[in-house]
Amino acid sequence: MNRVLILTACVLLVGPWAAEGSEGVFQFLSRPAAMNQEPESLQDRPLYELHPEFEMVIRGQTPPTYNLGPQAVPPGGMQTDPYFGGAQPQGVMPNQGMIYGNPQNPGYDPFLSSPYSGLQPDPYGSTYDINGPQPARLGWTNRWDFLYQASANLADGGEVTVFGVDWAADYTFQGVNGWLWTHTPEFNYREYNFVGSGNPLIQPNGGDPGIADNYYRFAYRFQTTSPSMGPFSYRLGFTPAIATDLQRDLTSQAWNLDADITMFYRVSPQWMWVAGVMYWDRAEDFIVPHAGAVWNPNQFWEIRAVYPNPRADVFIGTPFGLATWLYIGAEYNVESFQAGEIAADKAQLQVEEWRAFAGIRWEGCRFSSYLDFGYAFDRKWNIHSALGTSDLAPDDTFMLRYGVRY
Repeated sequence: MNRVLILTACVLLVGPWAAEGSEGVFQFLSRPAAMNQEPESLQDRPLYELHPEFEMVIRGQTPPTYNLGPQAVPPGGMQTDPYFGGAQPQGVMPNQGMIYGNPQNPGYDPFLSSPYSGLQPDPYGSTYDINGPQPARLGWTNRWDFLYQASANLADGGEVTVFGVDWAADYTFQGVNGWLWTHTPEFNYREYNFVGSGNPLIQPNGGDPGIADNYYRFAYRFQTTSPSMGPFSYRLGFTPAIATDLQRDLTSQAWNLDADITMFYRVSPQWMWVAGVMYWDRAEDFIVPHAGAVWNPNQFWEIRAVYPNPRADVFIGTPFGLATWLYIGAEYNVESFQAGEIAADKAQLQVEEWRAFAGIRWEGCRFSSYLDFGYAFDRKWNIHSALGTSDLAPDDTFMLRYGVRY
């Protein structure tokens, strides 16, 4: 009796496929789930169809941001945004649309943007398939960076080695009219290990240290980014900080008050212009242009020819299941700290240098990390005090960095 029941069930399941021939067995795997016209008969209709959510997954792997131009209107009346790759229903206001409880660009598939992402794309975000439109991530994002610079000779015959740790936690939320606001507490630690220096400010008493090895920076950054106004968006930032060796009561030499403003102008999916200026309050005042162009020639490359931190990234695939990029770049860096152990009044240590580097970075669903090797050059290290300026002039050196974001 059991054999009869099993045989009957097999006939009911296999029979319809067998009736259509050998191709009918795999017909449901290759036929699209949605057709523009009805099948001519029930026999032509597949027995099994892919669930519509699987179509979202497929679109999420290859969003058509590169192939659709500003005038392309796909079936269904969805107008494509030529700058950020979002399919936007006609007649829907920019702030409408909710996915996973957070505001999203209307028309975005859930698989095209993280549930932790917001409405406004990152101005630096690529518009191409692999990188995709990159909305800002709402909520908290922690950043850790570790720096090591090998021993380098000083002008007076001594040596210095550098070890650093940087921590920051970005909290991003969306305000009225689509503006993004980011508050970031920051902490930085530097160990400048001076050895055997003949400089009287560093070794004033026959080898006794006159300048501290350990320096600390406590900062809080305020940043806001405008929603896209056509091809334009804007970013403003202000960062007050206290930078000191904690060896003396705080004075004006310990304060760093930085500010910046930048405009982004995306003229096409391939090109974006950047124009801005940064003010750095150090032992000296620095006004640094923040300007250049970002070029996305295809879905693999992103080239940021932007001063003072040019960079080029290339996507190389997903080894070990993680999206992976190789990159090269350079950066201009200036730091200063109140040097309380120096007897001279109003003493500050200022570290100014260029860095060139190459490395690899990985990006997962909830975290990203990087590892790079670099070279520090054109190093202008000075001690500023009421007695004047003393040049330490360290040689060029190699460096190693690692960082993680989550």
